[in-house]
Amino acid sequence: MSVEEKPRTPRPRRGAGRLARGLMQALVPTERTLVTREGFCYFAVMLVLLAAGMLQQINLILLVATTAVGPFIASWFGSRAMLRRLSVLRRSPGYIFAGDPLAVDYTLENGRRRMAALALFLEDQLVPGERGATGAISSPRVFFPRIAARDRGRVRWQGEAPGRGRYQFQSLDLGTRSPFGIVERRVTIPLPEQLYVYPRIGRLTRRWFQLQRQTSENRLGRRHDRSAQQEEYHGLRDYRSGDSLRWIHWRTSARRGELMVKEFEQQNEQDLAILIDPWLPRTKVSPQQREAMEQAISFAATVCLETCRRQGRRLVLGWTGATPGVIQGPASVKLLHEMLEQLSLLRPINEGGLAELFDALPQATLRDALLIVASTRPVNLMEEAERSTHLSSGSARNFAGRVMAFNASQGELDGLIQLADADSRGLLEQRVSNAESDRYTSQEERRRGMFSGDVEDEGVIIEETVAPDEPPAWREWKGGRS
Repeated sequence: MSVEEKPRTPRPRRGAGRLARGLMQALVPTERTLVTREGFCYFAVMLVLLAAGMLQQINLILLVATTAVGPFIASWFGSRAMLRRLSVLRRSPGYIFAGDPLAVDYTLENGRRRMAALALFLEDQLVPGERGATGAISSPRVFFPRIAARDRGRVRWQGEAPGRGRYQFQSLDLGTRSPFGIVERRVTIPLPEQLYVYPRIGRLTRRWFQLQRQTSENRLGRRHDRSAQQEEYHGLRDYRSGDSLRWIHWRTSARRGELMVKEFEQQNEQDLAILIDPWLPRTKVSPQQREAMEQAISFAATVCLETCRRQGRRLVLGWTGATPGVIQGPASVKLLHEMLEQLSLLRPINEGGLAELFDALPQATLRDALLIVASTRPVNLMEEAERSTHLSSGSARNFAGRVMAFNASQGELDGLIQLADADSRGLLEQRVSNAESDRYTSQEERRRGMFSGDVEDEGVIIEETVAPDEPPAWREWKGGRS
């Protein structure tokens, strides 16, 4: 936004309008001039010289004192001229994960034909977008030493992302102390922008996949039929303990120096429902309890990410509270971001329970889906299921057999998730691109009806590089296709 484009009221023709304009500018000033600390010292020395010259009647001292007024006046008007015909642009990510490095690019363009812009600084502010939020306030500040005429400069500010939540970039302050540093001129530029800070994500451990597999296989006391007719080739992955030797792809394993197995995806996968119970007491909340709640939310976000990597599965996210909420839909990138946004805004509750949340879930989810409950307090599933109006006493017993309940306050999530140390946003985009690559590879293999002789591209992790001036790849995908 250009400095010259800041909102200005039209010049009124009457005295009343002129007075109203003056009052508005006094109450909400967009331009202001400040005397710096050096300027106050300079002004004090000038007054001392003027007083000494007047008392001693020395014309030379009076001449020096009056000459010292020149730089002060030049700074007053020069700083104002320095901010003319300048344009400012902020480039920030639409989302970021908690704990990741936050990078914001500021671009300053000088639209003047001859005069360069000197010693300019930008001050920004990132504040929580909701009342009562406890997120930290960040104040990015960058400096532009010189921008030539008809040129532009870009400076990147880097810092750490605040805690999860919704944040708002407010107005920018563009200022300068040129040419002498004794007067500071500032212009406020309205440039609001929103930023979502998602929860931290990580990697699900082997223990989690084993628990999920056991729960799915033991559903209603029967094992799923894992015949070849019900499974399809999905890609390659690292060998895990318990994998069949028949699944090993020997050529790729020999080339990479580690065992790689063929990964199969079961058709008509069971729907998945993730239920969050972020309960905290009204008073005397310990840091361990808050950490347990954040761990439960990070676990839910990671499960959502892993589930949305593949299409064909229906995913449901629910949370307890005075008014329980539910988000559902087929697994996709769009649904993933909707769920991550909701998890970023999730606040602790001290009322409501799982019984009310069960009543808000769709009947098909209660009947067939695999449910994962992450809570911060002990939960009696049978009691909560019997309290629900959508579950009878007979269906409550079958329902409890499809529920995986974890109490984060007792450390039951410690061995199920490993938080990522690297950039979580890059991890998300990498996993989404890997899922797309694996899907196209499996479609090509099914079309040919056999495995290729060399599947180097199928077993290698594909990292998608996004140019700084282009949007991320996931924003260009629609319906899971690029």
